[in-house]
Amino acid sequence: MLPVFLGSAVRAAEAPAIAAAAAAGDPERYIARAAHGLASVILRHLGAAGLPAPEVSGPVPVRREVRVLGGAGVRGRRVVAWVGPGNNGADGLHALSLLAARGAEATAVLVTERHHEPGAARLRAAGGRVLPASGPAAGRALARAEILIDAALGTGANGGIDLPGLEAGRPRVPASAWRIACDVPSGLDADHGEADPSVPAADTTVTFGELKAGLLLGRGRSLAGELRLVRLPGLLDPALLGDPAFSVLSEREAMDSVLSPRPEEHKYSRGVLGLVAGSPAYPGAAVLAAHAALATGVGMLSAFTRGTARLTFSGAIPEAVVSRREDAPDGAAASRVNAWLVGPGLGDEPEDLDAARRVLATDAPVVVDASALAVVAPSAEPSPVPRLLTPHAGELRALARRLGADWPDPLTRPVAAATAAAKALCAVVLLKGSTTLVAAPDGGVLAACSAGPELAVAGSGDTLAGLLGALLATHAARAAAEGRPLDAAELQRLGAAGAVLHGLAATRAPGRGAEPLAAGLRELLGPR
Repeated sequence: MLPVFLGSAVRAAEAPAIAAAAAAGDPERYIARAAHGLASVILRHLGAAGLPAPEVSGPVPVRREVRVLGGAGVRGRRVVAWVGPGNNGADGLHALSLLAARGAEATAVLVTERHHEPGAARLRAAGGRVLPASGPAAGRALARAEILIDAALGTGANGGIDLPGLEAGRPRVPASAWRIACDVPSGLDADHGEADPSVPAADTTVTFGELKAGLLLGRGRSLAGELRLVRLPGLLDPALLGDPAFSVLSEREAMDSVLSPRPEEHKYSRGVLGLVAGSPAYPGAAVLAAHAALATGVGMLSAFTRGTARLTFSGAIPEAVVSRREDAPDGAAASRVNAWLVGPGLGDEPEDLDAARRVLATDAPVVVDASALAVVAPSAEPSPVPRLLTPHAGELRALARRLGADWPDPLTRPVAAATAAAKALCAVVLLKGSTTLVAAPDGGVLAACSAGPELAVAGSGDTLAGLLGALLATHAARAAAEGRPLDAAELQRLGAAGAVLHGLAATRAPGRGAEPLAAGLRELLGPR
């Protein structure tokens, strides 16, 4: 897992080391190291030899479309940087000088009169140019740029800035230019991902020290592009940095969460999922959830639905045992259930909500989705039965209103909102979004960052719920066989893993919409 910190925490944690370096007569120490990391990412992207530099991570586990420039090498490449007055601008100037020394046509466009003079002198000495933004030469350089470095504003600035080459009626930065942000896109709130319309989007962001939360939250997720992390050992004071805001679960960790059956296992010991879902108005939701659960490797599916939805479900899922809604969770078909999923297409009739309440009163782990969230109540103490709630932002707001809870806004403060809900409800809360956050009652938060826009379709959440239900059922069965409980920490990891797998499955789905997602899961996971 990769820890992610508030940008303000990273800024506070780096201040003592930067001050100490300046006091020791070496004010460029960390600027030079950050610049080496930035320049190295650019050189490697162009197929040129990298620089001796601090550790540069592989792509952070966030799904992105990565732009590849044609040709190889840096010589003759037209590299332009927006350069601001602070350390971010200094990083950009030093990186430009390193590229100029290797043959790039490097130009700094100063967005303010104040700038880092030693970095500008170094760039000129390497053969580069330093131009005021107001002059015609800057406009011409920007209009010819192949690579554009955004080094105008760093983590200490929120709010946009008028950047040359983006204004109407002026020479424009070519759409084909590779845009690379230095630490954060200029003007992006590095804590929460808030950004006004003037904040420029990047194809790649090279961030320093630690990953900033604002790059993964809010508009930051779409503005930052591909993420690269440059480690700067000795820069950050751990005591000032504090605990991560959240941690990102990797694709490998998510894949490892899917259990392969042991040779001696049978359908019951692999895990039985009880599915309370579907209604005459929403018969397809139960079918989508069931397909996803079966693709994830659950041993048996026992479904409880009502009305015409029973016929729809039976015809679509022949391997499932289908019972009446009123038989959940006490009927004979429920006796072997290891975990429950309640909510997809459930409906909001009294009999539907009564069934959800009965399931929540059982002693098996349960995924609570969609309309079943309407029966969730606050709890002063942790439930002996692990519960995983799966709201999107609108559903979490509705839950807060129903309970009279003053939780933060899940759209603007999703980490705080998910954490507040998890603590109040003594449950694991999976807040769905472009970055899905999974909060545990103890305050820890995991994140899944594999989702793409193709998941923003009706039925996508039903597929995720089925996937999660299967993970809970298979792990609960394995835990029971080993004589141990399935605790909230494991439930949280499974929630994050399911969200990661959901996004990855979408990249392998044979078509658009929610129905092909189960086929994408089968392709992703292989035989289970």
